[in-house]
Amino acid sequence: MARAITPAELYAEIDEGSCPYILDVRNQDEYATWQIEGTRPVPMKNVPIWVAVEESETLAQELPEDAVVVCAHGNGSDLLIDVLKDEGLEVRTLEGGTAAWAELLVPRPMDGLPEGMVGYQIARPAKACLSYLIGAPGHGCVVVDPARFPETYIDLAAQHGMTITHVVDTHIHADHISGGPAMAAELGVPYHVPVEDSGPQTPFPNTPLADGAVLDLGAAQIEVLAIKAPGHTPGSTCIHIPGHLILTGDTVFVRGLGRPDLTGKAAELATELFHTIHDRLAPLDRGTKVMPAHWTLMEEIDDRGMVETTLGTIFEADIMTVEDMERFIEEIVTTLPAAPDFYDTIRLVNAGQTATAEEIETLEIGKNQCAASTSM
Repeated sequence: MARAITPAELYAEIDEGSCPYILDVRNQDEYATWQIEGTRPVPMKNVPIWVAVEESETLAQELPEDAVVVCAHGNGSDLLIDVLKDEGLEVRTLEGGTAAWAELLVPRPMDGLPEGMVGYQIARPAKACLSYLIGAPGHGCVVVDPARFPETYIDLAAQHGMTITHVVDTHIHADHISGGPAMAAELGVPYHVPVEDSGPQTPFPNTPLADGAVLDLGAAQIEVLAIKAPGHTPGSTCIHIPGHLILTGDTVFVRGLGRPDLTGKAAELATELFHTIHDRLAPLDRGTKVMPAHWTLMEEIDDRGMVETTLGTIFEADIMTVEDMERFIEEIVTTLPAAPDFYDTIRLVNAGQTATAEEIETLEIGKNQCAASTSM
């Protein structure tokens, strides 16, 4: 029987620096699209399964003991580790393959919240996506930018005796399918997504958040506010806990800004992004912790495994201090990489267009590409 390692166990080994090697036996084009990534680099190479079987003797000499073999769903890697065992090498298979890795969510507790609050930043390594659960133990909590796997959020809330009272998407996502509408429907709570992004007619209930709207968590002296922050999309909205924290969605990342071209209005939205930076974010307390909806580079993950910075650090970047709007727009728009063609389809699905489970799995392949190329 094949020796298996679960996605959560593999992520933990990568995080600890104890994963010796990853052999990815998917096709070369699949490997080129995305690879297994955690919080630190791991030695890795790609050898398609039919080549790996033919070259098993050589691989058995090259690979370290307990290397992890990865394929799309686990079948190819199961086959190869039996072949390698015959060559005298014990390796492991990733249980469920990259399909299972794509569903892995890793919650980490947040600090810097007001007294009486708890929160989690929940990483989805396959997509380099971040979602959040923040609330008051014994009272309510809000889920922000959830993946389409509700169990993690429900379990975290239950651990603290909290009831999920709001589900929020900071914008209509283009890189992954949101779990927001389904989670809100399952729990019978309000779902909030900007109507500027979704359009006025959606097949699911939607209660858009107005600028300055308060999300009531049922606990006194805790203020959770919505701040309109257009730029990445027309309706992008941040979730702000004054003096403590701002969840910026795709508006501002640890390194970079959200790309403004995904709705086909790059120059117009770059103008909105300029005003968001100077009129909405710049006046806030520079000690406010910034936690975005994505990371792009492994270097954005800190020693605790968190993706976070402060407004003060963000405003040290040259692009954030540009006062000339035309120069700002030019620097953003002219450096944009091409967006994946299927991003338009993902946006439509998140606005209510139906898709099969197989279509969703295909649409979600690969890391997000939501950041402008501007370095911060």
